[in-house]
Amino acid sequence: MSEVREDPIPSNALSDSTVNEPNVTQKEIFSDMLRHMMAPLVIGMVFGGIWQLTVMPRIDTFVPNPVHGAFALCLITSPLIYKLLVGMEMNRAGEYAMGFAVTACTLSMVWMFGTPSVYLGGFLPCIAWLFISSYWLQFDFPPFRYGLWHAMAVNVGAFGGSILAYNYL
Repeated sequence: MSEVREDPIPSNALSDSTVNEPNVTQKEIFSDMLRHMMAPLVIGMVFGGIWQLTVMPRIDTFVPNPVHGAFALCLITSPLIYKLLVGMEMNRAGEYAMGFAVTACTLSMVWMFGTPSVYLGGFLPCIAWLFISSYWLQFDFPPFRYGLWHAMAVNVGAFGGSILAYNYL
């Protein structure tokens, strides 16, 4: 049987579920967008551009390409990137590096196939990264998930940065 409530909530009163939810300001969203979207993208662009300008003229094969180089450089500097972008306690930096490595290894295998990898390694991860970024900005995650997210940004950035470096520098 259904119970009748003796003290109905007026339509203009806030329920308990909305009172306890914290408000997120635009400044916090912008700060998170800079830390978790733009900074890894720029890091990937810089590392991809450096790899394109310094390593690619010296090798005759497609592999290791600038995305591989950006992933390798980011894995080497992952404790520093973790400290600057995520800022949690340093004993969890290995968890961040593992999340980064999972995505980096998967995308690195995709990038080894030549021309079709532009679609599977470039455009599809870009769309997925934009979708994830629009949804994940609302939450706090463990370092492993930040590593996944940042690796996708580095992938997109390294691809774009290597193209820009090849065309303009």
